[in-house]
Amino acid sequence: MAGKAVKEIAAKTAATKGVTIEEVTKKATADGIEAKSVSARIRTVEDLLRHIEADLTRFEVAASEATKWEGLTADRETGEPVVTELHRVFVRLKPRGGPTTREVVEAMIAGAQGIRRPAVKKPKAAKADAYAVLIVADCHFGKYAWSDGTGHDDYDLAIAAERVASASGRLLDICKTYKPGRVLVAYLGDLFHADTPGLTTTGGTPLAGSTDGRLQKMIGMGCDTLLEIVDKAAAIAPTDALVVNGNHDETLSWAYQRIMQERFRADGRVTVSGAYTGRQYITYGRNLLGFAHGHKAKKKLPQVMALEQPAAWSNCPYREWHTGHLHHQSAEWSRPIETIDGVLVRIAPSLSPPDDYHAVNGWVGQREAMEAFIYDAAGGLSAMHVAGPRIGGAA
Repeated sequence: MAGKAVKEIAAKTAATKGVTIEEVTKKATADGIEAKSVSARIRTVEDLLRHIEADLTRFEVAASEATKWEGLTADRETGEPVVTELHRVFVRLKPRGGPTTREVVEAMIAGAQGIRRPAVKKPKAAKADAYAVLIVADCHFGKYAWSDGTGHDDYDLAIAAERVASASGRLLDICKTYKPGRVLVAYLGDLFHADTPGLTTTGGTPLAGSTDGRLQKMIGMGCDTLLEIVDKAAAIAPTDALVVNGNHDETLSWAYQRIMQERFRADGRVTVSGAYTGRQYITYGRNLLGFAHGHKAKKKLPQVMALEQPAAWSNCPYREWHTGHLHHQSAEWSRPIETIDGVLVRIAPSLSPPDDYHAVNGWVGQREAMEAFIYDAAGGLSAMHVAGPRIGGAA
C-alpha cells in the first residue's frame, strides 16, 4: 500500500523519472504581466523570465520571489520514492517607463565610441583671414507643435531634422565662398526639448504634452543631425566646435559634447572644446567672442567677459556675445542689437515654431531661422547670413 501511495503522489507531481511536473502560469494584468512556476527545473527569476520569453526591452521586473522545498516523487520504473527539490518562482512585470538619464548618457557615449571614424588628414587652412561662425541654437529636438492647435507651423522630430540640416547646409555653402581660415560651430543650448526620462526640462518643468516620441528617439535623431553639421564644416576648413547648456537640456548638452569628442577624436580637422561651462570664449585675431545660452546673467555678460578673459579683453578691441533662449533675432525687435557697456550682445533665432504653451501666451511672430557670421581677423564682423523655412510654412 505504501508503494501505491507514493505512485499516486508521483502521478500528481511527476511525469518522468526524476523530474517534477512543471506548472507555469502567465497572465496579463491591468498594469503588466504576472508569471508563476512550480518546478524542479525553473529555479530562479531569470529562469522564469527566459521560459516565458519576457521582452525586457519593453518590461521591467516590479516584484519577484523564489522559494524552494523538498517533495516526494516516484521513480517511473521502480516506483520507489525519490526526494526532489522543488522551486516556486513568482515575477510581476510592468512596462518600462524609459531608461534613466545615466543609462541614456552611457549608451550615447558607448554608441559614439562604436562609430568612431579613422583619422582624417587635416586640411590646410585657407590664406584668407575670415572666420566663419555658425550658430546652432534652440533646435528643441523632441518638441511637438500641431498647427491646428497653435495657428503656426507644425514641428516634430522629422521636421526638426530637416530644418536643421537644410538651414545649416545652406549657410555652410555660403561660408565656403569666403574661403575661411577656420570654421566654428557653436551650439548654444536647448538642442533637445527634454532632459529626463520623465520628459521634463533640467529643472523639472513637465513637457509630456509637447514632446514627439521617446527620449531615445529624440537623442538618436538629434545627435545624427547635429554631428553631420560638424562633418560638413570640417570639409570646408579646420573646424572648432563648442557646446553651452540650455535651460531645457543641461545634462544632454554635456552628453552631446562628449559624443562629439569621441566621434572626432581621431579627426585632425576638428577641435572640440573640453570646457563644461555655461559660458565659453573664442578668440580669432582681434575678435573676442563669447557664447552662452542667455538664460543667466544676461545684463552682466560684458563685465563677466572682462573678468573671465582679461588678457583677451585687452588684446581684442572687437567683442561680441552670442546668446539664444528667447527664440528671436534681436534685430527684429525694438533694439536692433543690444549694446551693453560697449559689447554687442546678439540673440540667435530658433528654427522651432511656437508650441501650445508659447502660442497661448502670445510668444509668436518670430522668424524661424539660423544664422552664420563672418569675422575678419583684423577685428569686426564683415558679413552675416540667415537661412530658414520660407515665411508661410514652405520648406
